[in-house]
Amino acid sequence: MELAILAKCLLLGLVILWIQIHGNKGCFETERLALLDFKEFVGSNGLDVDYLLSSWVDNSTSDCCKWERVKCNSTTGHVTDLSLNNTRQLDIERVLFSDDENVWFVKFSMFQQLKELRGLNLSYNRIGGFIDDTDFETLSELKKLEVLDLSANYFNNSILSPLNNLTSLKTLILRRNVMEGSFPSKGMFYLNSSLRTSN
Repeated sequence: MELAILAKCLLLGLVILWIQIHGNKGCFETERLALLDFKEFVGSNGLDVDYLLSSWVDNSTSDCCKWERVKCNSTTGHVTDLSLNNTRQLDIERVLFSDDENVWFVKFSMFQQLKELRGLNLSYNRIGGFIDDTDFETLSELKKLEVLDLSANYFNNSILSPLNNLTSLKTLILRRNVMEGSFPSKGMFYLNSSLRTSN
């Protein structure tokens, strides 16, 4: 009996070692579909997503860990970082962000399947807020998010209170938004005490 248990433990150890050496061979289907939802959202706003996110293809054999703007954990295959900045391909040096034309409103729930997400860059996208206020609740699903870059958008102070749901957040970048009053504000009272902010 003890020999059988020892053999099972040894086999499990070999499987874990094999995964660590060879890494995961692809991303998770739920995460791939979540990324495709974001691509569809960008496309619904009139952008040429086939050019912008050309590697993001709706094909079950396509590994989203190899897509541009996506980083995964090489062992687990989970998406850990997304660089979704400037999806409109704006000339950052010349654009005037005081112009509130073509402001987007997004659904943060598009990212709730990315449970291992640690870094999310949504800067330079002209995002004005969320489509639905209840969408804020989905922020609590991102329990491992450490870095969030929302710079050069149209977020106002109402974004601060919902960010309290991001319990692992360490770096928050909010510069070039439409924040008012002193900073940090009362809305950030409950945020992680180790949080580093940039406005």
